[in-house]
Amino acid sequence: MLHKFNLSALNDYSQRFARKVCDDFFAQNTTASGQQILNLTAIPQINLFVISSLYERWRADAETFRSPYFDFEQGEVKEALKQFMNVVSRNISVKREALEPILSEATKNTLILLIDPNSYFNELFRDQANFSVTADLVQQLCKYIRFNKFIPQELAKGMKDRSFVYVNQAIEWSEQALQKHADELDNIEQWVGHFSAKVPLDLTHIVKKITRIESPKVVDEPNRSFFDTLTPEPEPEEEPEPEFTPAAIPTPEPIPAKASEPAWKQEPVSYTPPAPANPTPATLNQVVGGSENGVKESLNDRLRVEQSSISDVYQKQAITSISQSIPLNQKFMFIHHLFSGSNSAYETAISELEQAPDYDTARSLITYKFASQYLWDMTGDVVGDLLEIVKRRFRQ
Repeated sequence: MLHKFNLSALNDYSQRFARKVCDDFFAQNTTASGQQILNLTAIPQINLFVISSLYERWRADAETFRSPYFDFEQGEVKEALKQFMNVVSRNISVKREALEPILSEATKNTLILLIDPNSYFNELFRDQANFSVTADLVQQLCKYIRFNKFIPQELAKGMKDRSFVYVNQAIEWSEQALQKHADELDNIEQWVGHFSAKVPLDLTHIVKKITRIESPKVVDEPNRSFFDTLTPEPEPEEEPEPEFTPAAIPTPEPIPAKASEPAWKQEPVSYTPPAPANPTPATLNQVVGGSENGVKESLNDRLRVEQSSISDVYQKQAITSISQSIPLNQKFMFIHHLFSGSNSAYETAISELEQAPDYDTARSLITYKFASQYLWDMTGDVVGDLLEIVKRRFRQ
């Protein structure tokens, strides 16, 4: 997805930028605190990405305390561990050899987010476990993203009352947000000047084609994690939509009656003589076409229509099991075309679909999980056949 970038040049610039920042900072300091990192560069997004990386390490370290020999779910233990980790977070102290590589990665991610936010979020979402984007991740994005921040804000709206969505859904929402807020994209040239103030930046070296903030206030409160002091920027209040008052519907003017035409212009009245009292019965040939061959063709046509109708009715009937309703030849077709020949992948997917509570959930599994995982063509006939069977499973 990062095809717009010269990754070698991007990595080289990020490393040189991180080296220069560290040269300047550590000439006067031996370690960097959390507050110092928040003001480490003139580009708030870089600073927040560094803090975000430290947060992930802090959370991972908290997990290392867990042991199978002790009850870490006991209330007193949980509270003590929480207090301990919060105290640790308020005493961030990072030496240069640990900070510089994190700063380099933060610089690279900031440039990608600024220049091509679509690629940034696509790569981020596709790296998530189980092809799922969690509400916790979206919350963290709202807290740590400053460039093109409307994207995580739009995702947060879509995630309301959901614990997760599949990757394709998150990507779809982010692309819709980009289209909706295209005029709100951060100005690239403005921020290139801030980069160049530290290390000269020529975009033509790191970008093949360009398509197209304020620092957070930290409140020092006791017994809180340093990371909890970072809060996402509030979303702009939406203006209420004006009330809609339907316009009065004009009464159509009456159409004048058409004057009757003179008798000499009127159409002559046709006359059909009555049928005889005892008509001669028509032969079967006359009824269906006047020949023996016509009889056969007509009867065959009728049989075909009846068989087609029976087949349509059968295919629309509700079923109780997806797996048991897939014929053997169709099962082999699904395995070959949809699951790269893996029978276990097929069985796992069908089992998940069987356990879905309703059709919408099952369709979401197909559209946003399996299609992304196995690169399905959602307009193809094979996927359509699977969807039709799944639909019958949840038909009342």
